[in-house]
Amino acid sequence: MSSNFQLVVRKGANPGQVFPLDLTEMFIGRDASCEIVINDTEVSRRHAKIFISGQGFVIEDLGSTNGTFLNGQRISGPQAMIPGVIIGLADSTTLQFEVSEFDPDATRAAGPTPEFNQTFVSVPPQSYSSSPMVSVPTPSPMQSVPPVPPMQSVPPPPVYSGQVPSSPNRNMTPPKKKSKLWVIILIVVLFLMCICVGLVIVIDQMNLYCDIAPGIMNSFFGAGSCP
Repeated sequence: MSSNFQLVVRKGANPGQVFPLDLTEMFIGRDASCEIVINDTEVSRRHAKIFISGQGFVIEDLGSTNGTFLNGQRISGPQAMIPGVIIGLADSTTLQFEVSEFDPDATRAAGPTPEFNQTFVSVPPQSYSSSPMVSVPTPSPMQSVPPVPPMQSVPPPPVYSGQVPSSPNRNMTPPKKKSKLWVIILIVVLFLMCICVGLVIVIDQMNLYCDIAPGIMNSFFGAGSCP
């Protein structure tokens, strides 16, 4: 079987090595029994298979350890190849699928075709001396455009003595001060209550009721309560 396709090693152990695809099925791998032997430790013994299917070649990975790639994409099943595709075996070897430069069965090109006798008709040059010349009207001179008067500046509006300048925050309501007054009153009341509670506790602990108000104690608790 003769084929016009081949594999060329672009990267690997022997760059430039050519493998013609002249069988219907060819194995690629490190094993010597393969039709395409690649001496690379990263390539499996039987790495991939190339076979004819329909009108073209198909490549299939045979469960290799480091994988088979087509234009950088790892394949998991049979993939059709087109001329120019790059086949990657692992990360160290690449082969290019291309058409052979010489095809012994190709049709030969025919010889040059004879030239046709062409008859050229000479056209006499046209004479322009007999045609009357057309006078072109002289353009009228450009009229001068009067200068544009300068723009007058608009004076600013007058400011009166009694006028209050507008403020962007005029509509804002002033903060309320009554709330602060109520807070101060509440603090004073709480402070006085604390003082009263403290005096009651001191008087009760030191038993100073008779010293401070003996009359009130005798009236509430009976005569003789306070000496």
